[in-house]
Formats: sequence, structure tokens, C-alpha cells
Amino acid sequence: MSFFVDIVTEDSFYENLTLGVVKILENSPCVRNVLVERRNACDRNSLTSWEQRHCCVLPDDLRNFYSSIDGFLLTWSFEVAGEEFPVGRCEIGTLSALKRFLGSKEQQAEADANLQDDPQVPSFSTRCKLFEIGQCSSSKVFLTYVRPDIEPGVWLYRQKTDRWYQLADSFTKYFRMMLVHLGLSLWQYCAVGLPLPTWIEQIYFLVGPHLLPETVKPTKTVSTSLWVDGPLNTIDSSIFKGRENKAKNLKKK
Repeated sequence: MSFFVDIVTEDSFYENLTLGVVKILENSPCVRNVLVERRNACDRNSLTSWEQRHCCVLPDDLRNFYSSIDGFLLTWSFEVAGEEFPVGRCEIGTLSALKRFLGSKEQQAEADANLQDDPQVPSFSTRCKLFEIGQCSSSKVFLTYVRPDIEPGVWLYRQKTDRWYQLADSFTKYFRMMLVHLGLSLWQYCAVGLPLPTWIEQIYFLVGPHLLPETVKPTKTVSTSLWVDGPLNTIDSSIFKGRENKAKNLKKK
């Protein structure tokens, strides 16, 4: 009898999941209180129940994510003149928090009346399924099911202007974007080129000026970024699959 044992430690799982961002932050000057919540996985019955309740299938990468960890939260603070400010928050809600958003009756009626608009852009039509996956100030971030022949994507809806902005065409890309932007305030706005309040721009100048649109230039007095290039690697979605059992008996003879 022979065995092949694949051991996936919790530390290595989180290091791979965060693309090494935690270590980068911990080794950066002025960064304080880098914390990652450690959570259990969702069981298969919970995932199946969610899909049956909402009559739609979770994308493979999101299903694998929840099969490994029920949500994600990474927070960190930045020290300026001896005072700490919480500026980074990377967060994905739990499976139970992934609820369908219907919008108001007026929004639904207006969307149903304008179905001739671009069918690839989300709307509050009853034919489009929206699941709130995050918030960005007064805006919302949705996992969107627009049409059966289009894979679910992640979109930002800005209520102030009643406009939609595509953030990513998959959950994995959205998760990586969140890490690359270090969970800074309004990072979704920054990613789609929307203007940022001046005080938030100053945080980007201190932490990651390369993340700002090219039209925004730092002044000469701005300190050097703590993370100039960002991670060059990509998330391997297979890391979500092996955490449920740290040691697997893969082969027996």
C-alpha cells in the first residue's frame, strides 16, 4: 500500500490567496495592524442550496472560493505623524450575504421598458439577476447575470449618475484587482477612472500613486510609494480547491 499526501497548510493557503500582499504590507514602513480573518469553508450543501434558491449556478471560480473560505477580510492601517489611520480594507462577504438585489419597482419597470438597450450591460430588469458582492461609498458592486449565454461578471453601479461600469469579467479578476489596489478607499472608482475626493487622492499618492489614472500626477512633496510595481503573478484558482482537507489520501494500492 502506498500513499501520496498533499499537505496544504493554512498559512500557505492565505499567502497564495493574497498573492503575497500581506508580507509586502507587513514589511512596509508606516503600515500597521495588518490583519486577515481566518474563516472556515462553506459546505457543499450550502452552495447547492444557494444555487437552487436563486435558480442560477455560481461561476466555477466563485464556487471554488466559497468551497475554501466563507468570505474574506484583510484590513490594515497607515501611520502618519504618530497617528494610525485605517485605510485598507479588502473584503468579500460571506455566502449568506450574497443576496439578490431587485431594485425599486420604478427601476424595474423602467429597465423592462428599455430592454432594447445594450443587452450586455446589466440593468434592474427582472430578467437580469444582480447579487451584491460589495459596496463603494454610495455605489454598489454586483455579481451580474445578464444573459444565459454570457458568463457572470462584476459591475459597479453608481446611483448618483445611474450608470454601470464593468470592473471585471470574472470573480477571480475582481479579487486580484482588489488586492492590487490594496483595498484602498474607493478603489473601484479608481479602477474605472472615476474622480476621487482630494483627501483620498492624497492617500493614493502616499501608498500607491501608480494606481491613479495617468491624468492625476503627484506633487514633488509626495513620499515614495510603498509598493511601486504591484504583484506580477496571477491567482491560480486551483488553490481554492485543496483547503477543505489539509491531508488527502490520493492513491491507495
